[in-house]
Amino acid sequence: MTSHYLTYQNSTIHYRKSGSGPHLTVCFHGFGEFAKTFDHLAAELSNHTIIAIDLPFHGETIWREKTELSINGLVDIISLCPEIGEKPFGLMGYSMGGRVVLTLFETVPEKINYIVLIAPDGLKANPWYLFATQTFVGKNVFRYTMKNPAWFNSLLTAGKKLGMVNESIMKFVHRYIDDTDMRQKVYLVWTTMRKFTPRLSEVKSSIRKNNTPVYLIFGKYDRIIVPEFGETFVKNMEQWCRMEILDAGHQVLHPRYADVIARALAYCTDHQNLPPV
Repeated sequence: MTSHYLTYQNSTIHYRKSGSGPHLTVCFHGFGEFAKTFDHLAAELSNHTIIAIDLPFHGETIWREKTELSINGLVDIISLCPEIGEKPFGLMGYSMGGRVVLTLFETVPEKINYIVLIAPDGLKANPWYLFATQTFVGKNVFRYTMKNPAWFNSLLTAGKKLGMVNESIMKFVHRYIDDTDMRQKVYLVWTTMRKFTPRLSEVKSSIRKNNTPVYLIFGKYDRIIVPEFGETFVKNMEQWCRMEILDAGHQVLHPRYADVIARALAYCTDHQNLPPV
């Protein structure tokens, strides 16, 4: 894959490109990861053109805006890619990138040929995230907590003792809370990406209306994005959605599963552009 750069307002957006096949797929990584996360798929996807974008505060993207990234702003960034322009494309998202994909599809479903979701965030409303990013009080509590995390760590410990917080969640949170630089990154990313909160009823309606194929991939042992979230989403959507559960944890976007992801994309491209029901 090769690196490319775009100018968006005051910022520099970095993306990785692979292949020159007829199927355009735009990819979004998880929190703390990079566009390079998708590099290992290149050998499996000779009939695709893969565009993997570094989101704000990730990889080689330099985000200089003083406001959050809007949904239409990301649509504009995608259209600035010379490989895409006004062409329709497919979407692939891993973890946080899944929330980005779902929100993009809700906004511009007519541009999207298919969707591949890999251990995706966004299939279940997170009340803590919504409180921290969408409410006045929550924003202030969030800002304070990122500077003074001790009280939150005590709350988590109490929750674990009461059986309300499992060990996987504890490890996941401590990974991002215990380090000062990481806490700052969490704050910047959450606030900058706060507009990306999909309304699943609208997403499902657009899937039906546009006959959009969707392939979901989960890890059986994932305690962060559990497969049950996908099963709930797919219920009564089986005509459009296919789901696969791997013998894995949250790290499903891994070279060992490249063939599974390639198969998911093949399924979607085979079923795209079918007449609406």
